[in-house]
Amino acid sequence: MVVELQHSTFKNLKVFITGTSSGIGHAVSKAYLERGSIVYGIDNKNNKSLNLQFKNFEFHNCNVQNYKKMSLIVKKILKKSKRIDVLINCAGIIDFKSIEKSTIDFWKKIIDVNLTGTFISCKLIAPSMKKNKKGSIINVSSRAAKFGGLDETAYCASKFGIEGLSRSLYEECKKYNVFVNTITPGTPIKTSMSKKTYSDEKRKIWKDPYLISPAFLHLGVQTKSVINNKYIDAWQLTKKIKHKYKLN
Repeated sequence: MVVELQHSTFKNLKVFITGTSSGIGHAVSKAYLERGSIVYGIDNKNNKSLNLQFKNFEFHNCNVQNYKKMSLIVKKILKKSKRIDVLINCAGIIDFKSIEKSTIDFWKKIIDVNLTGTFISCKLIAPSMKKNKKGSIINVSSRAAKFGGLDETAYCASKFGIEGLSRSLYEECKKYNVFVNTITPGTPIKTSMSKKTYSDEKRKIWKDPYLISPAFLHLGVQTKSVINNKYIDAWQLTKKIKHKYKLN
């Protein structure tokens, strides 16, 4: 099973991932690339480590909320590759302000990256998946999509919005064999965002984001046991299925 999953299921799978320069996006990209998938990475900066390590990584410099540029990138990829099998929206930002201190520009910045960026990727890629009658869309959510947080009105709104977007997109895509799920880390993860937000206690137990990559792999190549229209705890799912996905 492990050999089959590592070499056959993922080989030449075409995966579009946003936020690939760091954190979860970088870790998940690496997990797919190691298995022979072709990854199209989107970020507004490039740390170049994936480019240097993998020939099957294609980087595009872009802000995810830039619809015009994102549209050109996706059109170019689809013209060349004919399909995108998996879409993973990892790009996101966080900041904290009380409602009094939250300016319109502050609000717009958080919503534009987290929610509008996710919408744009889905808008551009979901139609091709529907046409091919195959695909998996994985939108990174958060605990903040279920519970309010102090001084997090903008961030929580963006993540609650991702949940609503995903639930509705599922209804639109379900008859086309396109899966739509949201996913939250489920455990403290060491990223550039968490360095900014985590307490000292959480920093003591935070984990490398690569350790939750099996959950993203599993959702991308579902076959028999279909997970669809769910809010997934990546840590819990990884513990259940990690024996299928050998990590380097």
